[in-house]
Amino acid sequence: MTEFVHKGGRFIVQDDTKKGTEATYLALFACHKIGEKWMQDNGITTKKSCECPDFLFEVPDRPTIGLEIVNFIYKSDKNIATMRLERVAKKVVGYFKQKGLPLSLLIDVYDPREWSLNWAEHIDAHNNPGFDHLNASDEELKDAFISALESEGIKQWGITKRWVDVAGQTFIVNGSLMHEPHTSCHVNNMGRCVEDPFDEIQELINTKNKKFESYKKNCDECDLLVVVENGFVHFSDKLQKHKFKSVFRNVYLMDLSFGCKVTKLKI
Repeated sequence: MTEFVHKGGRFIVQDDTKKGTEATYLALFACHKIGEKWMQDNGITTKKSCECPDFLFEVPDRPTIGLEIVNFIYKSDKNIATMRLERVAKKVVGYFKQKGLPLSLLIDVYDPREWSLNWAEHIDAHNNPGFDHLNASDEELKDAFISALESEGIKQWGITKRWVDVAGQTFIVNGSLMHEPHTSCHVNNMGRCVEDPFDEIQELINTKNKKFESYKKNCDECDLLVVVENGFVHFSDKLQKHKFKSVFRNVYLMDLSFGCKVTKLKI
């Protein structure tokens, strides 16, 4: 099934698989002026999906170019909690998909600090917004959300909204068929961004450096595209000057946190 997503400042319909997501990343990269130049410089007109690396580009009378794509996720309590709830949301969407309902799902976590009579809690909510933990297991959350939506019923028109209490936390679950025949799921969260996590980016590049020779078995040249999508990080102008260590021919960073920004990293 296909899913309706918002990435890089665009609304996109993609296949709801890992390869579908990778194809979206490639399309966004190719639409950026840096990615467009990369396509032109390499004479690329067609692509071929692969596993090692993710894409191969075969051009007559020219070297075969490989492109490996990897997601960068900054490991913070907020990001870990968000990703957990996103996985739960995808399972809920998958459950209804098996029943023939292309569900669009939006989940918020209710923050009682915002409405507390205690002024200190208001300040705490302002300084540290969003949620950074989940009290219940993934299975408990999934079952609670499915039960709440099924008891209310998914409306053909409009939105089904339920407040769901699970292990001391309150979730606001919104379900609809607004993007039919496509599915959709999103989790709202907020938090402070970490600026320029270069060491963590380098660690991720290192993991791909170790696999470089396996990629080169299927192509003559291989480049790396690092995708930042889940937020909670911010890159300053220092990114263009920082030098990373890599065995790839080129390394690009595509930041989808706010719009689509591509930087060719110094290596």
